[in-house]
Amino acid sequence: MTIQTKSIELPRLDARAVAVFEHALSQGSIKRRTPGAPEVPAALGLTPEEAEEACRTLLLLRLLRPAPGSPGELIPVSPDAAAAEAVGPLEAQVAQAAAHAHSVREDLRSLMPHYRAARRERDRRQGVDVLPDLAAASALLTEESARCREEVFSIQPGGGRAAHRLGDAIERDLAMLRRGVRMRTLYQHSARASLSTQGYVETLTEAGAEYRTAAELPDRAVVFDRSVAFLPRRTDGGPGEGAVLVRNPDVVAYLCRVFDQHWSGATPFRGGSGAAYKEVGASLRRALVGLLAEGAKDEVIARRMGMSLRTCRRHIAELLEELGAESRFQGGALAERAGLTGEE
Repeated sequence: MTIQTKSIELPRLDARAVAVFEHALSQGSIKRRTPGAPEVPAALGLTPEEAEEACRTLLLLRLLRPAPGSPGELIPVSPDAAAAEAVGPLEAQVAQAAAHAHSVREDLRSLMPHYRAARRERDRRQGVDVLPDLAAASALLTEESARCREEVFSIQPGGGRAAHRLGDAIERDLAMLRRGVRMRTLYQHSARASLSTQGYVETLTEAGAEYRTAAELPDRAVVFDRSVAFLPRRTDGGPGEGAVLVRNPDVVAYLCRVFDQHWSGATPFRGGSGAAYKEVGASLRRALVGLLAEGAKDEVIARRMGMSLRTCRRHIAELLEELGAESRFQGGALAERAGLTGEE
C-alpha cells in the first residue's frame, strides 16, 4: 500500500502582512478592488504590489476572508480560528505521514530474522561459524578432536591453565595421541610455575605430546589437521563467550604460519620439575627488560607476560636487584650494558 499526500505549503507572516492585518483589525475590514490592490493608507509605506502580496498571504493563512455578500471586502479572522483552519490539514498530513513511516519501519524490521539467518548461512559457507557460548564451543571442539587424524596444535597464552579445564581435556587429548595424532602446544613461560599445568604436560609428554614456552604469544588458537581452527570470540567490550570456528583455508594457513614461527623460537617444556622454570630465566628477563624499555606499565607487562600483577612486580623487583639498579631508568641502562636488550 502506497500513501501519497498533496503537499500543503503555507507562507510565513512577514512585517507587511502583519501591518495590513493590524490595519484590517483597526478598520474592521479592507476594501479590495477587483482587479487591483487593497485600499491601505499610505502611512503603511507599501506599494500596491506589496499590499496585494500581503493580502494573499493573509488569505492563505485564513487571517482574512471575503465578507459575506461582499467579495470585494476582506474582514479579519481570529488567529485561533485561522490556525485551526490553515494548520489543521497540515497537521493531519504530518500525522498520516508519521503513521505511514512507522508502518514501513515495522515492515522492514520484520525482515531482520530472515537477514540474520541468511547472513549466518553465508558465513557458514564462507568458512566462519560463531559459537555463542562455552557449551557450544566445547561440544564442537570435542567433535573436531574426534575427527582429527594427523595433527593438532594450539596456542595457549596466559599463565597455567585451570585444573578443571585440564581434567576435561586430558582424556580427549590422550585419545588423539593413541590414534597417532601429532600434538604440539605453545604456552607462555609463566605456565611453567603452575603445578596443574606441570602435571598435565608431564603426563601428555610421556604419551607423545610436545610442549614449548615463549615469553610472549599471540591470541589463543586451536587448529586441527591444518584445516579447522578455533579462535576466541570478540565483542565490543573485549573477549566474549564462545568461540569462532574457521574453515577458510587462507585464514587457517595464516594461523599455521604464525604457529610454526613461534614454535621454532620457543623453549621445550616437559613439565614436572621446578628446574624447568630456570631454563627460560634469560628469555623471561630479556622480554621483561624489553617491555620496561618500552615504558609499559606493570598491568600491561603482566598481561603480555601472562602472569599476575603481583608476580610481575616481583619479577621486576628481582631484575632490578640483580642489576643493582635503584630505578627502572637505571635498570634499562644497566641491562643494555649487560647485553640483555639485544637479540637473543
